[in-house]
Amino acid sequence: MSIGREDYAERKEARIDRLEARATKAQAESAAAYNTARSIMDHIPPGQPILIGHHSEKRHRRDLDKIDRNMRKSVEADEKASYYASRAEAAASNTAISSDDPGAMEKLQAKLEGLQADQAMMKAVNAYYRKHKTLDGCPELTPEARQGIEKSWSMGWYVGIPFPPYALSNNNAEINRIKKRLEALRTVDKMEHVEIEFEGGVIVTNEEINRVQIIFDAKPEEAIRRELKSWGFRWSPREGAWQAQRTPRYLHRAKRICHVE
Repeated sequence: MSIGREDYAERKEARIDRLEARATKAQAESAAAYNTARSIMDHIPPGQPILIGHHSEKRHRRDLDKIDRNMRKSVEADEKASYYASRAEAAASNTAISSDDPGAMEKLQAKLEGLQADQAMMKAVNAYYRKHKTLDGCPELTPEARQGIEKSWSMGWYVGIPFPPYALSNNNAEINRIKKRLEALRTVDKMEHVEIEFEGGVIVTNEEINRVQIIFDAKPEEAIRRELKSWGFRWSPREGAWQAQRTPRYLHRAKRICHVE
């Protein structure tokens, strides 16, 4: 089979576009509400008090209430615009490797090789420093890396060896994490297409969108919906199915929920 979904890049761009559109719409609503409040304020003389008992009292109070409501609306819409704008920016700058990305295995493999190279370099530099008591002439050390080491020494962050134990430990933990992700994706890549009928619906592995789907003949009862959510399945109106990432774990969970072998 395959991993990921072919429309991954398009879906990511569409999500960014939706968030940016929501930010623009909210900003326009903020500006409109502020302009409405401003136009009402322009008709009230500065410092004009409410004239109690005067025929203008009710109108004056209504105007102040409209100003207050529109100012609040403007602030709320501006906050909403900032929220969506920040989400769009985060989505655009996100470099995390998604399992929905068809190129995930290649990207993870490249990242793994880079981490392994870093690990080998740090070990070699530390060994050289222990032997020679200096960084001068270390063949594995780039000028940029040496500058970073010397800067950390000058700031007292760590002294003793160029790369502290926690740096190697953290890097090694990331290496192991990437290895596990690669193994998990290879397992998904080997999954066979599945369509399992059960009383009330069917379980399907949808390779095109990289999901395990449970398609019920009718809306499941509340207890079943709660169970689906607790096991990581989410309702997709577009697909008309309860679905989760296409993995052996979620396929097993789908079978348990639907009481099939």
